[in-house]
Amino acid sequence: MKTELRDWQTRLKRHFAALRERRGTNGSGQPQPIFGLEHGLDPQETRALENALRAHIANRPPSREHELAWIVYSSEVGYRYSGDEYWQTFELETPGWTDNGDRYWIRKCYRNFQREFGGAVPSGAWANHFSIICWPITHAILPRDLQRQLARILYELRHLFSGEILESPTSLGELIAARSWNTTSRFQNLTQETQLLGQIAAALLFQGDFGTGNLMHPATLRRIGEDLDRERRAREWLRSARQSAKERAQAKGLGLLRRGTKPSNISRLDEAREEVTALGIEPRLVLRPTSSLRNSWEISLEIPDLSHLLIRFPRTRAILTGSRCVVAGASGRPLARGRCLHGAQRVTLVRWPRADEVLLKFEKSDPQLDYLLRTECLLRPGSMWLFRIASDGLAYERRSLRVRPGERYILVSTAGPIRSDGFTSPIDFACEGVHGAILELPQALTVDWEESLQSLGLGQAKMVEVWPAGLAAVEWDGEGYGEWLASEQPCLAILTDHPLASLLISMGSNTDSTFELSPVKPGEPIFVELPKLPVGRHSVHVSARSLEGEAAQLGDLDIAMRVREPRPWSPDVTSPQGPLLVQMDPEVPTLEQLWEGRAEISLQGPSGRNVKCCVSLFEKNSKTAAISKQLPRISLPFTMNDWRAHFEKYFRETKKAREAYDTAHVCQLDFNADELGAFTVRCERDFSPLRWALRRHDSKYILRLLDDSGDSEQLVISRMDFETPCVDKSLTPTSEYQVPDSGGMYVARTGKFSAAIIVPPPVVHGFADLVCVPHIEKQQRSLPSVIRAVEIAGLWGRARLPGDILSTVRQQAVVGELVHDIFRLLCGDNWARAERETISTNNTKALKPLSSAVSKHPREASIGDILFKNIETLSCDTCKSRIHLLACITTRYRLLEFPPMPSKLSGRGDGLGNANTAGIDSPKWFAEFSLRLASDPAGVETWAGQYLHFGLGCLLEKPTLARAARFLVIATDRYLQAQPVSGELYTSWKWT
Repeated sequence: MKTELRDWQTRLKRHFAALRERRGTNGSGQPQPIFGLEHGLDPQETRALENALRAHIANRPPSREHELAWIVYSSEVGYRYSGDEYWQTFELETPGWTDNGDRYWIRKCYRNFQREFGGAVPSGAWANHFSIICWPITHAILPRDLQRQLARILYELRHLFSGEILESPTSLGELIAARSWNTTSRFQNLTQETQLLGQIAAALLFQGDFGTGNLMHPATLRRIGEDLDRERRAREWLRSARQSAKERAQAKGLGLLRRGTKPSNISRLDEAREEVTALGIEPRLVLRPTSSLRNSWEISLEIPDLSHLLIRFPRTRAILTGSRCVVAGASGRPLARGRCLHGAQRVTLVRWPRADEVLLKFEKSDPQLDYLLRTECLLRPGSMWLFRIASDGLAYERRSLRVRPGERYILVSTAGPIRSDGFTSPIDFACEGVHGAILELPQALTVDWEESLQSLGLGQAKMVEVWPAGLAAVEWDGEGYGEWLASEQPCLAILTDHPLASLLISMGSNTDSTFELSPVKPGEPIFVELPKLPVGRHSVHVSARSLEGEAAQLGDLDIAMRVREPRPWSPDVTSPQGPLLVQMDPEVPTLEQLWEGRAEISLQGPSGRNVKCCVSLFEKNSKTAAISKQLPRISLPFTMNDWRAHFEKYFRETKKAREAYDTAHVCQLDFNADELGAFTVRCERDFSPLRWALRRHDSKYILRLLDDSGDSEQLVISRMDFETPCVDKSLTPTSEYQVPDSGGMYVARTGKFSAAIIVPPPVVHGFADLVCVPHIEKQQRSLPSVIRAVEIAGLWGRARLPGDILSTVRQQAVVGELVHDIFRLLCGDNWARAERETISTNNTKALKPLSSAVSKHPREASIGDILFKNIETLSCDTCKSRIHLLACITTRYRLLEFPPMPSKLSGRGDGLGNANTAGIDSPKWFAEFSLRLASDPAGVETWAGQYLHFGLGCLLEKPTLARAARFLVIATDRYLQAQPVSGELYTSWKWT
């Protein structure tokens, strides 16, 4: 058997040496990397090699003489890997590895392979977090569970392919990475290695043509292609992408990899502005009637699709995908993360934005993006706007103040009411700061009409008609603005009502390439076919030459065109287009986020229409659902709170769902609104380096730790009981743990990572088993004691929850007791007793004594009264409004003197959490910090970052602010008289 393995090693060494010799270089002159999956063995030979290795490892440790065989073996396991349990699968398929093998030895083999044969080197944050399995996963090239996602992205990007991009794998990889914002976390890990990703994509697109023959071994490329071909949709996507890429390559005359072209990454702000202007991201206004008499209208701001910014400006990706967006003049919550990347979005305005006000503002900022939004996302200057009422009943913004006879218009003014003189009729807007009037023009304009239009600042358009010919435009407003798909070739028809010598047509600012059409006969349409245009904004200028030879530009024939990327429909991709509007936050929720109520899903559509939803749980690598349930119909529109309550009541709280959740790998939501549309949401398990897997065996819970971190530091395992949540009981690291009947929280820690899971009692015998009374040993009032209490509360609050609903009940009981102890330490024993009495009394009248305990100082005595009197209003307010009130109180009563920060914290913007560190020493920051601590101690540590200790120290010195914040949290929760929903310790305290 040893001889057979030695023969495999010799054969593979010759193969990889020859492969390295043939492989070309990349744009920087370095050899193209080699992958372990490029072993060149057929399936029968691969099985023979694997059997030889299994026979060897069953009795003795792996040998360096067989390193290449182990690289092939581990790469094959990686190719089948689906992002859950690499080492568990490896050990299951390799009997004897647990006793004789060594994970670190596998990593050493890959490093030797890299030095000797130029093997691929993993990179990016993913490689740092998964420092061992990143090697076999990278050398698996494109694991099967990622192939479909890559095929889809290549299909969606096919119209953006250009010679410059296709000439450089790095450029192609960066383009794919920019478009991967709504893919799974596993695929986004792959996109961190842009050059490798581009090399894989180029090999799949060109299949050995155009100088790509050395990008990937032919047999390996054929194998991946065959796996993709097994699914019809992926096969069609890849086929279309290949056709587009080869058309671009033939037109360019490519020799791929001849040059190291870098993608255009605009850095200078003036160049950036020019680039974004061409993309056409300027919002526009749309009016909708709100009454049958059409005398009342609402104003919406239509935000264009911003997804192209991800490609043109990669730096904006983190903000556009991970930050909420506030729309100037809109009410309610900010737009969900990623919503501006799903096509045009309409947001109702309750206030007319100021002329200098940026219309879009993201919670996180980037100087380049801020500049672009300041220059391009503003309302058009002026005090008067003109809207034409279209056939669909909506009124769309005109880009000029010219009108046509026989049409209906709406005038909007910010300068004051529009006079009514028989020609205009006033209308009302559900929007502050504007006035309006409706204007219905007759077929022929009299002198009085012309004078009235002039007094309003309006002009009459000349009678030259333009419309899209051939394939219909995606959108055409009838006034010279239209949208086409990048896959189409626009064609325009032009018709005049008077004779002209010729028409002069040019595009953009390129007047040197003017096309002249002559003669032009009145009443006969002229058809103009334009070339295929790239994604972005374009303009067509038309001038007329009169019979006398004079040229006069027809301004109303400056045609604004926007070419956008086609969005293919697929039943497994959420689409906000059409009458059914879907909003999700986060964009791609994990299974844990969905289950624990941290995923926000809402649907908007025609009021009263019903939507069906089928929820299915799938175990790993299973195409058959472990459980599938059709939920009762829900009426549109429904909010995130409606969805959360519906999901919990009809699915999450059912016994079968709870039992299936712990072993499930995917939850699939299938929404169907009949002719309004249908879509599917897939939520996969969170993919983290250190994680717990839970299963039920008979009447016991069995825990298994999955460690893919590759961290060489010692693994520390501990358990905490519900009754003593601050007592850490050390456990010996082992493969499995049988959870005792009392349950508890299990915590695993290494040098970089930690993972915690709360396991409830497996069997509930009676009501007594539902009750949990945590006991926390009393500590002296000090900053270290407060810090430790906050850290423990964070550990319990962030721990993963299994399917049993009792785990949520136990978690909230423990965290509630911990936050009570935190405020005992901050505010004193007298406050703690008053708080306990208030919580134990199920009556809002008990809030009055607690308000009096906020402060006994004469200067601060009225703080509690102010909060108590406003509690009804505050209970219905947003967290932002509550922060504002508490900040005003802090300033008015001088609750904090803001001591100077330690020097190591004074440098802002370095290593911070998500807190608004620009105002770290402001009343607003401390107000929010106090309220987060009082309502969500598990999240305050992440929000405050390295300022946590500083903030706690200030509250410990001046506890009045802490008492006021705690009272506000308890009072609103008690006033609402509601049970906390999933993800909230206290009702109405949902932080973003």
